[in-house]
Amino acid sequence: MINDTNNLPTLKEIEQGLFRELQSIYQNILVSVLEKVDVWLRDNRDFTRFENREMQKCTIGTMFGSVTINRRRYLDRETGERVALLDQYLQFNGSDALSPYLTEMAVNWAVKGPSYRDARDRFCDLLGYQAMSHEKIRQEVLKVEPKDMEVPVDNQKDIDILFLEVDGLHVHKQNSKRSTRKVKLGVVHEGWKKKHPGSKEYELKNKSYWYSLDTGDAFWESFSRYIYSQYAIKKDTPIVINGDGAPWIRKGVDYFEYAIYTYDRYHLKKWIKSALSNRSKQERRKAYLAADDNDPVALLVSIAEAEKEEEAEEKKKEIADLRLFIYENQDAFRDYRDILKEKGIDTSNMRPMGAAESNMNLFSRRLKKMGYSWSFKGLQSMVDALIHQFEGTLIEAIQNKSTNEATNRKKSKTYPSFAKLLTQKARESIGAIQGRLPALTGDDQRKPYIRALRDLASF
Repeated sequence: MINDTNNLPTLKEIEQGLFRELQSIYQNILVSVLEKVDVWLRDNRDFTRFENREMQKCTIGTMFGSVTINRRRYLDRETGERVALLDQYLQFNGSDALSPYLTEMAVNWAVKGPSYRDARDRFCDLLGYQAMSHEKIRQEVLKVEPKDMEVPVDNQKDIDILFLEVDGLHVHKQNSKRSTRKVKLGVVHEGWKKKHPGSKEYELKNKSYWYSLDTGDAFWESFSRYIYSQYAIKKDTPIVINGDGAPWIRKGVDYFEYAIYTYDRYHLKKWIKSALSNRSKQERRKAYLAADDNDPVALLVSIAEAEKEEEAEEKKKEIADLRLFIYENQDAFRDYRDILKEKGIDTSNMRPMGAAESNMNLFSRRLKKMGYSWSFKGLQSMVDALIHQFEGTLIEAIQNKSTNEATNRKKSKTYPSFAKLLTQKARESIGAIQGRLPALTGDDQRKPYIRALRDLASF
């Protein structure tokens, strides 16, 4: 008895062994199911259109391991092409190395980061075999469909006010004389809502993203078209734009009739901290408080006092530049809600702006903070994938890619629907699939979990 207890496996060993056995069992079941569906399609196909020609093997990486199936290929008399009906009706590409489900997981993990290699290694740890290379994962991310920009005019949404948070992110470039490329990012939302009825925390309402790797003008041209396609914006619809002092961001007010530009307080405080770095904590705190109070006059006074006391010429000029910018853009340092109140607009449900930086951090974590450099296409695809992920449409974008590929392969008439085939009389069900447990005939018969499986099988 003592010897038996000393030889007991750990829970980890039992769990790992059972998981590997389940993979092997379901691998066999998956092959059996696919082969039976292939036979069913053979017997229920459109005989006038599809001529049975040959069998062809294809190997696919799945959650259960690599499986090889031998399925039928047909001559499509309407297109003159060879097709595998199993591929068409189950919506997968037999020439791919990964199953659709495994592809979705790979892209999702790669987008969440931190790298393609990390996603590859996590799959290897989970599945017990290397299902794909990091380059294969990268190629799947490159295929992610960008978000649709246009919507039908009759579906435009009526709104009372709209908020835009705009910022830029510098990322490293591959094989280029210029070291970085700027990703210009816009977040559009309809205000704020509580995370749940009793919560004190808020989240952005109906948030969506837009980006451009082009110039500031190109960004606003595409971003404004996207906004006008989504919302029924009238001449008196307020558009509140929040961002730093970059000229390309401030140009956004030219694209809307009733636009209010407000300077982002996060960037303002960074500028204050840098310009007043030689001054005392009390002087900087006075400027911070004026910024928090949205009082441009008090802010100008505190900056002017610091400029007067500063002796270093370089710092004095930096403070003067800050003071001049605030003076020329005083409305941008007021609370936008006060400006709206003056127009007779209810602002009771509105909160301070400033979501741009937190949203930029979501992108920066994957694109910049790990030290990676990007090609133009690679950066474009990853930003598209990140936007889909944050908007909850990543899986849909991957599925759309697969659907579009399948549609392009058909070229002419579509195949009869699976639903139509199912209305035809099929043979009776054969009941449960008969199979075996590989563990019961393997070399590790003395392992406790195999003994348990043998007892269960006999039971």
